[in-house]
Amino acid sequence: MAEDAVDFALGAEAATRPSVTNNIPLLGAVGLAAMANQTRAYQKRFGWSKQMIEHLLHRYGSMINEIVAICNDDPSMAEPVAGAEAYLSAEIQYAVTREGVLHLDDILMHRTRINYEFADRGLSALAEISAIAAKALGWDTETTEREIAAYKSRAAAEVAAENETDDASAETVRLEATELSPMEKLS
Repeated sequence: MAEDAVDFALGAEAATRPSVTNNIPLLGAVGLAAMANQTRAYQKRFGWSKQMIEHLLHRYGSMINEIVAICNDDPSMAEPVAGAEAYLSAEIQYAVTREGVLHLDDILMHRTRINYEFADRGLSALAEISAIAAKALGWDTETTEREIAAYKSRAAAEVAAENETDDASAETVRLEATELSPMEKLS
């Protein structure tokens, strides 16, 4: 898709400037097979299930060693997130420290898929996730509470949108959620 988009943007010039996109490996792709061989040691060291290892390899590829480094620095990070047990605390830490996360909704909706994978949209995991984010980002109590309230508003709006009968109504309901970092309208 990226190649098609760039070709479209280049127009006639695309024929003389061929894309190299399909020759560039994605982050985590280089060394994946070797890293997969090492995961038994991680599984044993941290007590991770085969499903957890598969999740981590699928999500981080050979960069799983960055998750392991977080767990080595703080063994509590090797534990699943209470209320979202398919994810490790280290993944939340990683999202905040290495993926540029600034808000809880970004963690729960984009960096992880907790919002979509758990029936309660991650609300039962919100205390632990917000504590990890607050510590890493230096949030005070007021900021943390504002982030929690905004995410709860977003989750409620998503549930309400699902109950609407058409896309336009669903979008109207969804847009009623608190937005901490609104997108700028293009003119």
